[in-house]
Amino acid sequence: MPAAPCATAREASALSIIIASVNGWEVLGPTLDALDAQPERSRMEIIVVDAVGGETRQMLRERVPNVILVEVDEPERPSIPALRYRGVERSTSPIVAILEDHGMVEPTWASALLEAHRDTSVAAIGGAVENGRDGLVNWAAFFTEYTPYMSPVVEGEHGDLPGNNIAYKRPYLLRHADELKDGRWESWINDKLRADGVKIASTNAAVVRHIKPFAMGNFLVQRFHFARSFAGMRRADQSRSKRLVYGLGSLALPFLLMFRVIRTALNKGRHLPQFVASLPLIALFLVVGACGEMLGYFFGAGSSLGRVE
Repeated sequence: MPAAPCATAREASALSIIIASVNGWEVLGPTLDALDAQPERSRMEIIVVDAVGGETRQMLRERVPNVILVEVDEPERPSIPALRYRGVERSTSPIVAILEDHGMVEPTWASALLEAHRDTSVAAIGGAVENGRDGLVNWAAFFTEYTPYMSPVVEGEHGDLPGNNIAYKRPYLLRHADELKDGRWESWINDKLRADGVKIASTNAAVVRHIKPFAMGNFLVQRFHFARSFAGMRRADQSRSKRLVYGLGSLALPFLLMFRVIRTALNKGRHLPQFVASLPLIALFLVVGACGEMLGYFFGAGSSLGRVE
């Protein structure tokens, strides 16, 4: 699909979209096509921070200037949060959204975020995340990570927003953007905004579809490294005794998280046949994640954050 015209000097961008490119063109291409198809495309600034190179880099260069390309060629790939920080630095719009390179937006996505941000009291708006890939492993991966963000989400003020479908008013994001620079996920920014007394909210009108395909082994590895990196981030602010408590407490995580996933899925009442069929795999993924968290609390993140895709 040809790239749509980017924002011009006559029509300044209202929405910057930051994408860290780490998974290749198979998923990034459809993600960009869906953004190009937005009715608000002329008011959007798309910034892709690419750490893949090769064919992906070449395809991105062909989309310049409609896509702002930030090329990253370093011996050790920066973490996804750090890549997103570089995109935030390049952004210019009053609203800054963060997407994954495998998050295909629905047609009303941009208009919904811009409309929601007309509320001046809200610092961040998160949308809903839906599964965009068939197959048992893909459904199980989706339920493991995104059940809380599957439609319907809470409409209005809410403390738990998805890091792969979120838009900030620029001043609030810049206030705590160093969290990204230091390799922490958006949830750290959201927690700090709430501690500042600022409202964050969610909307069902801004929907993203998760389109990355997973093989069993690939997702097990990803789940382990994400969980270890997450625990390693939390460990940095904990005492030794608290690290021990949280590390040992990881033994209970598969049971606690499975209870939450089941309760949330049943309350939402959607995709229940796929959910029931996925339960054994979900249980396995949660156990692997708990092992990653335990190691993260005991020994730190190691190299896990740089291996999350």
